[in-house]
Amino acid sequence: MFKSGNFKFYYPTLSESWIIVLIFVLLGSLVGGAATLLVRNTPLSAVLTSISYIMTMVPPFWYIAAKAKKNANPVLQAPTYVKLNKPHFGKIGAFPLFVVLAVAVLAIGIVTEPLTSWMEMPDFIQEAFAEAFNTSKPVDLIISTAILAPLCEEFLCRGNMMRGILVQKQSAVKAILWSAFIFALIHFNPWQSIPAFILGCFFGWIYYKTHSLWACVFMHFVNNATSVVLSLAYPEIGINETLSSVMSKGTYTILFFSALVILIAAIYLLYKKLDDHDEIASFEVQCDSQEPGLGREETDVTV
Repeated sequence: MFKSGNFKFYYPTLSESWIIVLIFVLLGSLVGGAATLLVRNTPLSAVLTSISYIMTMVPPFWYIAAKAKKNANPVLQAPTYVKLNKPHFGKIGAFPLFVVLAVAVLAIGIVTEPLTSWMEMPDFIQEAFAEAFNTSKPVDLIISTAILAPLCEEFLCRGNMMRGILVQKQSAVKAILWSAFIFALIHFNPWQSIPAFILGCFFGWIYYKTHSLWACVFMHFVNNATSVVLSLAYPEIGINETLSSVMSKGTYTILFFSALVILIAAIYLLYKKLDDHDEIASFEVQCDSQEPGLGREETDVTV
């Protein structure tokens, strides 16, 4: 059932996206918790977090795969599909784009920090993060946070939900905002919700402009891998500490405004180089029977 080609045949509406979220929260948490209990105190406990994360993702992936398989059945209907990944990099090219995206993501992390620093992390969240970090092996953190999370969450939020909303003749703004909101919600942590929402909006905008799911996975990887590397390199820094708390006021001010300028320049460059509607990939539905389908040309959505 988990054939990668099948997933392109299912594009959920917004209400269906919430069903997927409920499956993730309820069934996913149950399966992931059961996996944690089974694996604990076994040799596989070295990658406990990764196994738990994978099992949490099984129920929503299974649901999406079942819906996609049904839609791909040529006996029941003429299969229609929208590719998850149909990249086009406009006038900038792949390598320069990925460099700019990496720089932009790092800049967003710095610029959004003041929005989260005033939110005091609850003690139980601090304890949960500290326990997960202290009990997880470095390889487990890398696999779960820097590899699995970008792959699974970008598929769910951008490749599945956002793509589905766009195909349903909804505006790009609505698709980007809702997918970003769900992305922030599934982190189950208010302290992370604001930067996750902002990053989700940026990821969604890039996905809309390039139709490249791998670009979103790459940005997510850069963000998460940076956090993991810093956590491993500076374990003495507390979970709730920020750059502003470990730097002098002058140094932090210079860093913040430098990042802000870099971010604005990166967004402007991306807007100019990717904003070519004659070249960028569309979210047009393709049909094996060559029947006309839905597409950006009909919805006329811009962002």
